[in-house]
Amino acid sequence: MLHAADITDYLAGIRHARAPSGVTRVQTRLLAADRGHFTLVAHHGPSDSWRAFPRAMFDRLLAGTHGTGGVQAPAWQALVDEAEAVLAASPEHRWAPGDWLLGIGTAWWLPGHSGRILAAKEEHGIRYASFVYDLIPLLVPEHCEPKLVRNFTQHFAALCLLADHAICISEAVRRDFLAWLPKFLPGTAIPASVLPLDARFDPPAEPGIAPAEPFVLAVGTVESRKNQLGLLRAWLKLIRDHGEENAPLLVVVGVHGYLSDQVVGLRDAAPELARRVEFRPGVTDQELAALYAGCLFTVFNSLAEGWGLPATESLAWGKLPVLADVPVLRESGGPHAVYVEPENVPALTRAIHALLADPLALHARQEALRAHTRLREWPELAAQCAGFLGAPSGGLPLDRAFLHLAEPLPGGLPAPPALPALPPVQHCMGPLLRLGSGWSWQEDWGAWATAPGRVALRLPMDPALAGHEVSVLLEANPPPGGHQGRARAGDGPWQGWHLPAEGPGLLRVDAVIPALGPLWVELDLGAGVPCPPDHRLLGLGLRQLSVVARRDAPEAAPPPPPAPPPRRPWWKRLLG
Repeated sequence: MLHAADITDYLAGIRHARAPSGVTRVQTRLLAADRGHFTLVAHHGPSDSWRAFPRAMFDRLLAGTHGTGGVQAPAWQALVDEAEAVLAASPEHRWAPGDWLLGIGTAWWLPGHSGRILAAKEEHGIRYASFVYDLIPLLVPEHCEPKLVRNFTQHFAALCLLADHAICISEAVRRDFLAWLPKFLPGTAIPASVLPLDARFDPPAEPGIAPAEPFVLAVGTVESRKNQLGLLRAWLKLIRDHGEENAPLLVVVGVHGYLSDQVVGLRDAAPELARRVEFRPGVTDQELAALYAGCLFTVFNSLAEGWGLPATESLAWGKLPVLADVPVLRESGGPHAVYVEPENVPALTRAIHALLADPLALHARQEALRAHTRLREWPELAAQCAGFLGAPSGGLPLDRAFLHLAEPLPGGLPAPPALPALPPVQHCMGPLLRLGSGWSWQEDWGAWATAPGRVALRLPMDPALAGHEVSVLLEANPPPGGHQGRARAGDGPWQGWHLPAEGPGLLRVDAVIPALGPLWVELDLGAGVPCPPDHRLLGLGLRQLSVVARRDAPEAAPPPPPAPPPRRPWWKRLLG
């Protein structure tokens, strides 16, 4: 039994982001520290195959993230080019039944990736384990962009339908996962383990330069969920209650995200904050190390987290963290942190002032923290993670939900969920229904099928319907000028289809539900239609699909009549 770690998302992301994000830092640290538990694999798009990726190249990429020049530096882009060439030249990974594929990162943003995992499970009999970092878009949607909530709803549905094991990064996330799983799949039990991220991030060899004056550090994306707005309000109250001379500099490290304009607006509107708050939206690992090493203490005022890496990093540097008192931060902060009621600005002000007003007490607390805090090393986490996959499998079925007859399913994102209720899981299954390399990225309205790649629909149907005569109905956008092609169900005969230029049109494919396995519909798009400046050759844009009893199926658009033969010019007709 082999354990393979999926790094497809990492290789796709490094072209555009050199410095690792929170999730990528966990993914890379865990795999870099692995002692032979995992083989590295990635999906190679042009060949539509899984390839082994050499660890030596992976290590070079990790070392390259510490270089200078940013993501556009020629040396970094050349290294990424080399990594892509190495993947293309690597041998195809050989799966065996019972092998595990582990998803550590956030591959759900990759077009078609969940379908590739499903195809590998079906073809090779492998099992899939996925990290679960958080369910924040479902728990606190008011702190997330609306489209993120829709995307995450679909991602969570795919996770529930694919995963044979869930690896949660905290007990809080495990509780959330087990509470929300039945909303999509009642009666389905997916084993869920906890891998706490209580590990030490090694400091860079050469730290950067910290501010010369005393400062307090706050690390995290500047957004409404992290609640830097409440922190700045507490800082303003600290200044006005105790004088600006008694308020150290507050250094806020993190890129600016959703609703960050509120935080920046408050800082700019209050002259005291403009003088005593410094934003650093992008720092290197060396600069971050210098800030942790040089700060008085840290503040992490977040309202919702999956773990809370800034709390663990603060402990690793021996610096006392002041944390919002939410359950997950109790896990990451441990017994030595200072906890403050969430969204209680006066209480946060008092906690910060108490630490500033008594340096000896702060020093004593930090000495106790350094003496009694034990953070694990990453090889220990890698071994624990591999151990989860050595446990007996629960024997979960490949298909855990079936399509209903006459139920229209969106080709694009599901409708915004009326949280805490979730849409039917079938409405979120689009990425698992569209298989093949010809499907382009999913858009809000649907997804384009493009030439020359393979394009198929894998439709899981209730086995009780085996033998029923049905029609698969596809509502589709035509490419410019319309298009035509052919389709077939399973190994049945090819049936022609036509999309008129004025679209959208309706494609109908007649089929019989098989006794075993899903209903497959294969689409032949021909050469596709060029649509400059779009680089794709468009075939059809799937807006909606449904499976209906054949007797209830409407007729699809008839093919256009054959073009009449060209008429001879009038002067040739006169000449005979």
